[in-house]
Parts: sequence; structure tokens; C-alpha cells
Amino acid sequence: MLLIFQALEAILLRTASDLSHFSVVGMNIVQKLIRSYMKLIYAALYSENCKMSRGCLTLLSAMVAQGPDSARDVYSHFDFNNKYLPGLLKKGFKKAEVLGCA
Repeated sequence: MLLIFQALEAILLRTASDLSHFSVVGMNIVQKLIRSYMKLIYAALYSENCKMSRGCLTLLSAMVAQGPDSARDVYSHFDFNNKYLPGLLKKGFKKAEVLGCA
């Protein structure tokens, strides 16, 4: 599943930057993820596996990077009141991992 998240992240980052003529494709991917796979995203985000959580966070940031409409969609569908969300602060991501150096 981590590999799928990474592939989707790469596609979304490219459609948000140098392949902007495919931005509609990126928006469709974001909408499909939100409509059909939010439970899976939550499961990965709150997983005990740090790599899975980090991969999910980077996918969510790539989804938001698509533009203001996708950022609004992610914001409106994401549960910021989830009781497990504060636990992400205690995951202990290394600074190098957060900066993408690991």
C-alpha cells in the first residue's frame, strides 16, 4: 500500500507542477481518493508503522498541492477531530525523514 501511496504522490506532484496540462487528471485522482478511499487513508495515517503514516501524510500534502479546489475538498472531508490525530505528534519522525532526506 505504501508503494501505491508513493506512486499517487509522484503523479499528483507532477500534475501540480510541470505537467499542469494534466491538472484535471490530478483533480480527478484527488476526488476519487476522497470519495472512495478516505477510510484506507485514515487507517494508513494512524498505523503503528511510521513509514506508512509518513507516506500517507506526503500523499495528503500532494493532494492539497493540486490547487485551492482540491485543498478545500481535502479540508472539508478530513476529520480533524479524530482522537488518534494527536498521536501523530508522538510518532517520533526524525528530522531528516520529515525533510525528505531519509
